[in-house]
Amino acid sequence: MQLRERNSGTSPMIGLTPLIDVVFILLIFFMLASSFLDWKGFEMSVSITDGRSTSQSDTRPVTVEVDVNGGLAINGNAVALSNLASTLLRDHEGSPVRLRPVNGANLQRLVEVMDTLGRGGVTDVEFIE
Repeated sequence: MQLRERNSGTSPMIGLTPLIDVVFILLIFFMLASSFLDWKGFEMSVSITDGRSTSQSDTRPVTVEVDVNGGLAINGNAVALSNLASTLLRDHEGSPVRLRPVNGANLQRLVEVMDTLGRGGVTDVEFIE
């Protein structure tokens, strides 16, 4: 009795068409499952000035300084980031806020301060040099 050899020496070919189909299905799934337009933001009026007084209001502006180490000070008095918005609203209600980065201040820290001010209800903010 003569038996045929099962393995003829060539490996079976894997078709690329089903593999490409699976990749495209995954691509379409992840495109539909992700949301790129669901950004959360807040309204805030921000202007950049050179430090000279441009405000015509009767209220005196409040200066918030951000130093190199990330520390914050309101008119020279140190304050924590978590208390910044509540302190400004309590002690300086209605006053425009001037955000002044000290030389070498971290940009991410400035963004965190702006975010905290916006969420806390402070909307009149200016950057000064």
